[in-house]
Amino acid sequence: MRSIEKWGRGSIALAAILGLLPGAPSLGAAAPARNVLLIMADDLNTLLGCYGDPRVKTPHLDRLAARGVRFERAYCTYPLCGPSRNSMLTGLYPNSSGILENAQLFRQTLPAHVPLPQAFRQQGYFAARIGKLYHYGVPSSIGTDGIDDPASWEVAINPAGVDRREDQPRVESLVAGRISATLSWFASAGDDAAHTDGKIATQAEWVIERCAREKDRPFFFAIGFFRPHTPLVAPRRYYDMYPLDEMPIIRAGNSILPAARGGARPEQDAMTDRQRRQVLQAYYACITFIDAQVGRVLGALERHGLAGKPSWSLPAITAITSASMGCGRRPVSSRKARACH
Repeated sequence: MRSIEKWGRGSIALAAILGLLPGAPSLGAAAPARNVLLIMADDLNTLLGCYGDPRVKTPHLDRLAARGVRFERAYCTYPLCGPSRNSMLTGLYPNSSGILENAQLFRQTLPAHVPLPQAFRQQGYFAARIGKLYHYGVPSSIGTDGIDDPASWEVAINPAGVDRREDQPRVESLVAGRISATLSWFASAGDDAAHTDGKIATQAEWVIERCAREKDRPFFFAIGFFRPHTPLVAPRRYYDMYPLDEMPIIRAGNSILPAARGGARPEQDAMTDRQRRQVLQAYYACITFIDAQVGRVLGALERHGLAGKPSWSLPAITAITSASMGCGRRPVSSRKARACH
């Protein structure tokens, strides 16, 4: 596993990916078109085995990190989810695109701009999305297109599972009547396949199977998992992997960067020790749940001969961190600025 200590801005990452497109400048002989699998996990921080966390169970993400590149410093361009996602997918800083709020799309200010997925489409790639790539309200927009860009994709799939349709009234929250943009959690009786992210993995297996049948056409396939964004809802078996009495009590203390202190939430300061343990247990559970879904997707690539030569698939995972658990515009420590590819 390679570890890169210093990493530039999002536009550099975008340029590196676009360099894989047919027709991009090349120093050597023309290489075969490479498939690209982009996996995004919402509000995932660095509580991962590949970053040295001793408690978490993330075998699939750790395996992906071991065969690729792990970034020690990777920063978003704006302390808010929607602008950050638009920035990553367009290659533009928010002050260039005009996207400074969640409920905006770059087409409002730059209608002719070509974002990353559309650039692949223009080069003959099959471009598909499942789940959250551009901004979604979570959980209210799950099962819809959210604030999407239709020109980016040939196929867009929007599953919704029990976490959206059944479990919401049961979610425990720090703020009565609110389960998003605050810490909230629930150990669900539904199995993996019944949850939104489990359905996303199932649909991803289906898309990969069909891509494998059309080997002459490369694909850009983007998968956006909703967890571990709040509400922290995952099947109970993942909660059971992290006994509550073994969870440490964590307080932010002086680890919060000064620039992030303005985004602190008063309800978090008033948390009891039990609540602190419950939230950490829930966050770990959601991470391991997502790891299992990533494992299913990578397994589908391998089963259909798309995990390496001769197809040259390039799986990458990144995290958009903008809400809970010490990420983005909430209290943040510098050690959170990491990503795996």
